[in-house]
Amino acid sequence: MKETGGTAPLKGNDFAGRFGEIFGCGEGTEKVRRALQIISTVFSSTVEGIVVTDPTGIIRMVNPAFSSITGYSAEEAVGRNPRILKSDRHPPKFYEDFWKTLINEGKWEGEIWNRRKSGEVYPEWLCCSAVHDENGNVTDYIAVFNDLSEVHFKDAQIELRSNFDQLTGLASRTVFYSRLESELERQGRDGRRLALLVLDINRFKNINDSLGHFAGDDVLQQVGARLSRHLGGRDRASRIGGDDFHILIPEARSVEEIASGAEKILSLLNDPVDAAGNRIFLSASLGIAVFPDDGRTAETLLKKADMAMHKAKELGISNFRFFTGELGEQASSRLLLENSLRRGLERDEFRLVYQPKYDLREDRVSGMEALLRWHAPDRVIPPWEFIPLAEETGLILPLGEWVFREVCRQVSLWTDEGYPPPEVAVNLSARQLHQDGLVSVLKAAMDEFSVPPSRIGIEITESGIMEDLVDSVAILSGIKDLGMTVYVDDFGTGYSSLNYLKRLPIDVLKIDKTFVDGVLADRNDAAITRAVIGLGRSLGMAVVAEGVETREQLDFLRQNGCDGIQGYLLSPPLPPGETLRFRKAGHTPLFPA
Repeated sequence: MKETGGTAPLKGNDFAGRFGEIFGCGEGTEKVRRALQIISTVFSSTVEGIVVTDPTGIIRMVNPAFSSITGYSAEEAVGRNPRILKSDRHPPKFYEDFWKTLINEGKWEGEIWNRRKSGEVYPEWLCCSAVHDENGNVTDYIAVFNDLSEVHFKDAQIELRSNFDQLTGLASRTVFYSRLESELERQGRDGRRLALLVLDINRFKNINDSLGHFAGDDVLQQVGARLSRHLGGRDRASRIGGDDFHILIPEARSVEEIASGAEKILSLLNDPVDAAGNRIFLSASLGIAVFPDDGRTAETLLKKADMAMHKAKELGISNFRFFTGELGEQASSRLLLENSLRRGLERDEFRLVYQPKYDLREDRVSGMEALLRWHAPDRVIPPWEFIPLAEETGLILPLGEWVFREVCRQVSLWTDEGYPPPEVAVNLSARQLHQDGLVSVLKAAMDEFSVPPSRIGIEITESGIMEDLVDSVAILSGIKDLGMTVYVDDFGTGYSSLNYLKRLPIDVLKIDKTFVDGVLADRNDAAITRAVIGLGRSLGMAVVAEGVETREQLDFLRQNGCDGIQGYLLSPPLPPGETLRFRKAGHTPLFPA
């Protein structure tokens, strides 16, 4: 029901007249008339909403901004109580305190939530003042307010951006770590376990490289949505960056319960993801650290969960691993090894050995492969120990450059002796292959020692090529253009895709030793070896078998058309000074058929 009382609604724009009427000042003098005109202009043109009420709170007058903000016209508002704007967002005490302050102090200012005519609730900044006569009695109340909707929206957007990952909607790093800290404090009091999980999507880079970053983002969004649904909230998981997610399992009763939770999280990726019109099958590696067993601080748990994740990644697709003391010892050992590796580079502790290769078609030594050895002060450290660490730390780049220059220097010395090998192959890691300016670095080293590119080959693994196929095609083409031979090492252990083979400028496929070991006893190894030989022949590529150790293996390979061999049957890797026999071998048959 419409409330009554007060003054009739304002008609037209006669604000000056109404001001005079309400405040009892008329238009008796020119001075007063001009003042009223100024006031009415401000009243009608300001963007702030203005309400004038009588002492009982009945609305006497509103300006156009009031109507624009609230949706109530002057005709609808005048004569009614401002309660028409009440939002029900505030408790009764809020309004009690409002009137108490206004009556006692003559002014109230603050944020209040009101309701528009449409029903929409909105925030406003309200300043309400009492008007007194000469005797100190309240004659009117004037309220001036600003719509804060846009401000609140912007604040909400800022809060959203700061509290949640924009791509996945999961908790931001800050929010997640805050939750983790709170849970650690609480679990410490309750004596319960808490698990921190680090999840990494396997081969995610291949998705970005082959399908584009939009597809990659789509994958991350869907993974985030699956995690959020499974965990029952966004603040129990966070995308820390790239394809890395951190997950919290609070109040775990046992390690078995944590393991079951980890299996369920990995199973979330069992169903393929549809991204950019492609059906993509995913897998992940998951590392787990448990409070209080593995540590009592967020930093310690994060470090140990990350260690466990990397161990899971080493062990195969779609695995999870708990942190163990052994992993911690390994991490300490790795740190010591890294420091020793840096010193080893400075102290010239690295050496090259050379393993001959044999051409079965022409019965001759066809070249050698340069292999790196580290002669540390206390022991000879094998490549499988330090090469992955060199890759991880970036030390592989200066180390790899040293290897290539040393090979060129050695070939130059052998040439001066009169017995250079037909070719020396140098291994490149994935990180080396994709470093900026690689082709220029190789050419500069060969030019420095006057070594023809035909005397140097480059060996790269399948996995190294596939880290960035597009880039690999361009770089290997540049290497081929120099006149160098390109080998694919350990063929058959990685992707073994005809699609990449037909795109890449490859000269030689090298069959991995794991297949050669089993050619006589394992039907599958024998079949794979035959298939690789046939594939190479079909594509116009030579095929060399690695790790040949027996005459029986040699006979099998020769009978099946393999082009060349390498292994201890021919020779172990040799220091430069012990290679003369093979460099002088020429066309002398070492393995007559």
